Amino acid sequence: MFRSLTLIAALFLALAAPPAQAQTLFRPVAIVNDSAITGFDLAQRAQILVALGFSSASPDALRAEALDQLVEDRLKLQAGARIGVTPSPELITSGVDNIARQSNLSGAEFRALMSSQGVTDQAVDDLVIAEIVWLQVVRSQFRGRVEPGEAEIDEEISFSEQRSGVEFRIQEIGLPLSDGGRTEAQTRALAEELTRSLNSGGDFEAAVNQYSRSPSAASGGNVGWVSTDRMPQNLLSALNNLQIGQVSQPLPVAGGVSLIRLLERRQTGSASPAATDNAREAARDRLIAQRSQRLAEGMLQELRRDALIEIR
Repeated sequence: MFRSLTLIAALFLALAAPPAQAQTLFRPVAIVNDSAITGFDLAQRAQILVALGFSSASPDALRAEALDQLVEDRLKLQAGARIGVTPSPELITSGVDNIARQSNLSGAEFRALMSSQGVTDQAVDDLVIAEIVWLQVVRSQFRGRVEPGEAEIDEEISFSEQRSGVEFRIQEIGLPLSDGGRTEAQTRALAEELTRSLNSGGDFEAAVNQYSRSPSAASGGNVGWVSTDRMPQNLLSALNNLQIGQVSQPLPVAGGVSLIRLLERRQTGSASPAATDNAREAARDRLIAQRSQRLAEGMLQELRRDALIEIR
């Protein structure tokens, strides 16, 4: 997949940008209040999105997603600047490491891969800096509403211990929201219908071959064994509610929806050790992040509403 990134990004630029703009990468494609987004910024973000699983999107969808992310990033950074938030190098490194783990890479390996495809270190940093700043903005704004109590931290640690030592072997069908002429509504309706038919005895592999646009489609949708500490909460909740052979309800992913079929589950080790100060701090941070995200959505909508955004 990664070998094709440069070609895909070049195709994106050729198809999604006006001719003059494609030749002037540093010309602004959007202004967010007083902050410019250049064609180069857009191309870099698009290339990263491809690496993170957006490769099946159409050029228009890829451009729209990249531009929307960059607009929101500018709004988040501007909100941070107003209260003097500056992310530390350690936080930036941690953020890159978290993204790299999605591709089973270290932060250094992810940077090297991106560099080999023409993505700068600054573009990689930009991907995480806005989110780091935004989290601190939201915490500052809603500090009293996101801080968990000791009992809530105990409950979160208990839940984390239940996650440890479990792996799931799964298959997937990845459906881009816009693909083959389908609208977003049609894609969601298709996903619901596939869930019903596959749970009624339908052929999962045939559905993979016909519909899936995930990289795993080349191997019949097989993802392999996935540990619970490497998956989002909505996927874990879905898998915990599935019987062997059952297919999940459609799960939202970047740019589309995913159907997951549970093949096996297994225990891989013992539960986590008793809670330490580090474990409590980690649990506290997770709870704050979850609550902050919910509150942040409304705040970001307000920023977009009040901002002067010019798309060129």
